[in-house]
Amino acid sequence: MTSTIQSPEPQGTRAESFKARAARYRLRCLAYAKALEKAFDPDSVHNLRINLRRLQSYAEFLEHVEAAKRLGRAVSWFSHLRALNELHRYLCRNDAATKDIRGVEKEIRKEKKEIRTSGRLKTLISLFGHITPESLARPPEFVRNRLERLQVENRTVLDEALQQLSSKPTRKELHRLRLRIKSLRYRQEIAVEMHWGNPQTVKALKRLQRLLGEYTDLAQFAGLAKQFHLRCRDRIKKDRRRSLKRARRAVLRLKSQHAPPVLRLKSVSHT
Repeated sequence: MTSTIQSPEPQGTRAESFKARAARYRLRCLAYAKALEKAFDPDSVHNLRINLRRLQSYAEFLEHVEAAKRLGRAVSWFSHLRALNELHRYLCRNDAATKDIRGVEKEIRKEKKEIRTSGRLKTLISLFGHITPESLARPPEFVRNRLERLQVENRTVLDEALQQLSSKPTRKELHRLRLRIKSLRYRQEIAVEMHWGNPQTVKALKRLQRLLGEYTDLAQFAGLAKQFHLRCRDRIKKDRRRSLKRARRAVLRLKSQHAPPVLRLKSVSHT
């Protein structure tokens, strides 16, 4: 396939764009965190985690290791609440027993209380006093060199992750691969935003992430259903088995040497 050739933007433009995008995601994180101080809307929880992940990806891309770790920890503070919210949606969507739905709603209330009393939101808001667009900024030449290395690095990371899979990938293997693909996707989106990456790569990674995410969620739901003694455990297990088969087929096909590469490289002229 013929690569698309583009003339590079002025170096300063890319560095300025990174700063503007980092500022945008930081402001979104602050807005969602402050919204959660008033009410724990499930969509706000979801959007907060997404924007934290995106900002974390910028920190990783610009090689701010400590900032990326702190943002990653912040994402995990809301993981259990997100899982409970998604389980609740699943139960409602599948007309589960009222007792099961109420049981999960009780757990959601308990987790919200835990987040409030632990001060996670205040800690998160204060974190953004230290992680600012200025603190993440890098010189234009650094950004350009990082973009040049990105595509080959990502391809290597994905190939290695796929080759490490067993012939019958386990839940842990698929979960690990999903996290790797999510990170690659966000980094590829950064490259596309900078007119360097390939949009088709992002679409392919999104599809694979969605498929693995569906299985990961159902596996988590099965564990929660057992913990909470939900009546719908058998239904969740059945859905989980089906999803596992689909996920395994997809990743093993991609692992095959005959599968087309997910990460297509885009060449950029260096005139």
